[in-house]
Amino acid sequence: MAQVSSADKVAASQMRRTYKLAAQSRSGYQAVQPQAVISLVLGILSVTCFLTVYAIIFPIAGVVFGWVGRREILRLPKERLGMGMAKTGVLLSLVFGLSGTGWVMYSFLSAAPPGYRLITFSDLQPPPGDRSPISQKAQDLEGKKVFLYGHMVAGEKPFGITDFVMVAEIAHCSFCQGQLKPTQMVEVHLKNGLQLDYSTKRIGVGGVFTSQPDVLNQQFGGMIYRIEADVVR
Repeated sequence: MAQVSSADKVAASQMRRTYKLAAQSRSGYQAVQPQAVISLVLGILSVTCFLTVYAIIFPIAGVVFGWVGRREILRLPKERLGMGMAKTGVLLSLVFGLSGTGWVMYSFLSAAPPGYRLITFSDLQPPPGDRSPISQKAQDLEGKKVFLYGHMVAGEKPFGITDFVMVAEIAHCSFCQGQLKPTQMVEVHLKNGLQLDYSTKRIGVGGVFTSQPDVLNQQFGGMIYRIEADVVR
């Protein structure tokens, strides 16, 4: 019996593959464009934009993959499938991306009561290297109504509190308060008969914002920022 050489085996394999491709071509075989499938998956994942702005990467990638897939399908219409998936992926990415991101931004901006400007402790910090005792943003807030979220620092009075210090994180307790910068604390005075009981939960206060950078020159220092609060959440 004659032995078949390796070269003959390779040639036979290539011939079978050629016949298979030719048969597929005659039968109208079309492959699904991978980018179209990826775009559809990313479009579905874009619904997470309603949870966080960081999910914006999904709709952006979904639009890109959908556009690439659509272009390839148009270039090889007889060999590629998936135009519907590509279009659906782009549509879902745009709808979920725009509406989800808009919802997150609206939720953030509407977190403050009407007439109050939502601020954070980061807004009150001077830029690195700036020798000014307070930030420019803090100066611009002088005398305006603001709304700030934070945590109460435990004091001597646990109930019926009308004056307290607010910090950004609960870890900033009374024992480590001395390690904080003056700009990382805000003195809060509750007006109109408002009172609070001490809690470790995050709270929000709204009222007129004032700053006193001159207290840093005093012997015992003091609080730079103060809010005369008439709203508590």
